[in-house]
Amino acid sequence: MLKVLHITNNYPTLEYPFFGIFVKEQIDSLSKQGVENRIFFINGRGNGKKEYLLAIWRLSKRIKEYNVDIIHCHHVFSAVVFFLTFRFFDKKCILSYQNPPQREGGMILYKIINIFFNAVLVKNSSKFVNKRVYYLPNGVNLDFFKPYSYEESGSKLKLNYNKKYILFMDSYNRRTQKRIDRFNEVIEIVKKNGNPYNIEPLILINTERSLIPYYMGISSLHLLTSDFEGSPNSVKECLACNVPIVSTPVGNVQDLIGDIEGCFISKTFDANELAELVIRALNMTNFESRSKLLKKKLDITTVSERLIEIYYKVLSSNH
Repeated sequence: MLKVLHITNNYPTLEYPFFGIFVKEQIDSLSKQGVENRIFFINGRGNGKKEYLLAIWRLSKRIKEYNVDIIHCHHVFSAVVFFLTFRFFDKKCILSYQNPPQREGGMILYKIINIFFNAVLVKNSSKFVNKRVYYLPNGVNLDFFKPYSYEESGSKLKLNYNKKYILFMDSYNRRTQKRIDRFNEVIEIVKKNGNPYNIEPLILINTERSLIPYYMGISSLHLLTSDFEGSPNSVKECLACNVPIVSTPVGNVQDLIGDIEGCFISKTFDANELAELVIRALNMTNFESRSKLLKKKLDITTVSERLIEIYYKVLSSNH
């Protein structure tokens, strides 16, 4: 049985139950494939930056205790903590970036990671790919994220399903990169001339996970207004629920929605351009994207199978 130690500074807690939920779901998907997983969580968000320093000794001790085949760091800060244990000399290790490398630690650190780590996973662009760098976005749980009708969703959420809800999503309320100010500006522009489309903003922040597919079900559109992203999970989840997307040109959205009719990517970050695309998307009918997501092999099972292949490739390599 393949044994993996996951080091992450993004993982759900009692206070923030959906923070890093995508890391947990990926690990759970590996467990379903027969992988034995152990988790080392660095709760820097809850306990402050000192937690990273304290984690070095604790992690070194855990690595000695656990007889694992490979170490998988999630986020570059987790990789730095592992690096400072100096256990990369005797353990195979990989890193998953969660944002573009230039936005997550910077390119100098990225180059150092490439020297000492056996593999690097990026989620935002295939331009980084080489012998040890893999392009592997997170997968979507299609059993959980599935289409619900306006009527069913409205009844579940006690919302008026005759409105056109424009969806904004964030797992918690500190990420300025998501640019809720830009989202609100776009909404105001679209609402000009008496709001003929009957739109209403639908802002989800740290929302109960079980309700999210219903919020997507009642949404006419997901508007992503971020300054930067890796591979935005909300976009893939909305595609699984047949919800159109309008997005700024960030991360791998071109790969995700560039070829899907009814989805639009702005050329700039200008609110007026985004508003025009929102109106175009609202005028579309018979939108369907779930099958496109499957063709792109972005369901969580296929992604976990690909990740396991990378694990075994790393274990069989001499580097």
